[in-house]
Amino acid sequence: MFVQPGSHCSINITRQHKVRLRGKPALLLAVCLLSGFLASCGRFAVEGYMSRDNDTAGYNEMNEDPETTYGLNDPVEISYPEHEPTDTPEPEHQQGQEVTPDTEGINTPEPSVTAMPSETPEPEVTPDPAPTSAPAPKPSSTHDPKTAVTPAPTAPPETLKGAVNPYVPYTYDQMREDCLELEALYPDIISLDTAGRSVEGRDLTLIKLGKGDKKIILCGSHHAREYISSTYLMKMTEEYAKAYYGSGSFGNYDVRNILDQICIYIVPMVNPDGVNLVINGIEAVGDKEAVTAMAMLRNTYREWKANINGVDLNRQYPAEWEKKYDEVGRPASESFKGESSATEPEVKAMMELSKANVFILAASFHTKGNVIYWADRATVDLIPGVKDLAKRLSKLTKYSLMPVSEDPRIYAAGYENWFRLEFLRPAFCIELTPYNNTDVPHNDKKFDDLVWKNAKYIGLFLAEEAINNSWGL
Repeated sequence: MFVQPGSHCSINITRQHKVRLRGKPALLLAVCLLSGFLASCGRFAVEGYMSRDNDTAGYNEMNEDPETTYGLNDPVEISYPEHEPTDTPEPEHQQGQEVTPDTEGINTPEPSVTAMPSETPEPEVTPDPAPTSAPAPKPSSTHDPKTAVTPAPTAPPETLKGAVNPYVPYTYDQMREDCLELEALYPDIISLDTAGRSVEGRDLTLIKLGKGDKKIILCGSHHAREYISSTYLMKMTEEYAKAYYGSGSFGNYDVRNILDQICIYIVPMVNPDGVNLVINGIEAVGDKEAVTAMAMLRNTYREWKANINGVDLNRQYPAEWEKKYDEVGRPASESFKGESSATEPEVKAMMELSKANVFILAASFHTKGNVIYWADRATVDLIPGVKDLAKRLSKLTKYSLMPVSEDPRIYAAGYENWFRLEFLRPAFCIELTPYNNTDVPHNDKKFDDLVWKNAKYIGLFLAEEAINNSWGL
């Protein structure tokens, strides 16, 4: 009830006063004075009472004039747009690793779209089930552009978790487990096979990455202490497959287009027995007596380089093998080239795999040097365009390009040398990491800085070069 300021009487109180004064003429003068006062008081009260019919008008007037009285609605309305922009950076943060078009999509169209649905979420949701009942095709068509954005990443939810952990010593068992997981996650483009068996009977795992008919081959860990090259090839396999299922690109490379045209054959660990010795020690080998009887050219088994027979696998291939210098002459932790070429099962397996397939090019990954060996005197003039290819690879990785190897006593009998000589096609020996004045394996926790930041694109680069090759394949 609206009451005028200073009014303390109501109509009922006035009437009570009038009843009490009847029959008392002695107080006529007082009554007159009092009635005059009460009459004026009653007028104020009546005016206040009558104004109750106009309370709504008075309420509206008070609302319209002072914004401070019911202005609480204004900040609420303003707060919605203020809160919505603070919500949008979160997806940008989460997708910071995605392609820039994702962040652009958040910056431009999404704030306006998300701001409105936040107040009316139901109209956004109801058109989606509408197409399932099929009576209303129009709403489904209006939602096509929006739904076309969300199905684009086709990767299964499990791929958000990395299968390969490159920050620990990478064992043979871990590699096998990761291979099986990657095959299960990416069955369209990853399949597993075996290239052969090691001395101790371990499978030489072969990964086939891609769908195309053209092929290249990559291999790692010819040398046991260089097992980080196996880590690298497994990390590469996972990241390329994840990109194929996801955005379709990796850096500036169109992964889907490349892997639809080519198949990358990957032998991550050519020397699993040697890697097992380096990581797990002498107690983990099958024949401890035979291994302990071999010449040790370094202080510990962590620096072991050869296979478990004490033969250096990258001095075993029949590519001027007889010219290769051998300072040991018997089974040892490194440098022994064997009694003859291609005696070791791991070398035989790599040769048979290479002969059974038409690989356009090859790369063997090693460590310590950050350099690329790309040619030797025996074949440098027989492979057209290889120098320009090597220069492009050097520019991509920032690795130094080594001069043509001239002395077969030094360069002979390596896998890349044999591949070039056998097929007259490009083959590279790529030293992934910087030299650190020791033969102990690198700190695996530094994998990103030591390896990945420079080498992450090598596989796609070589695959793309093979697709556009100039070697008639």
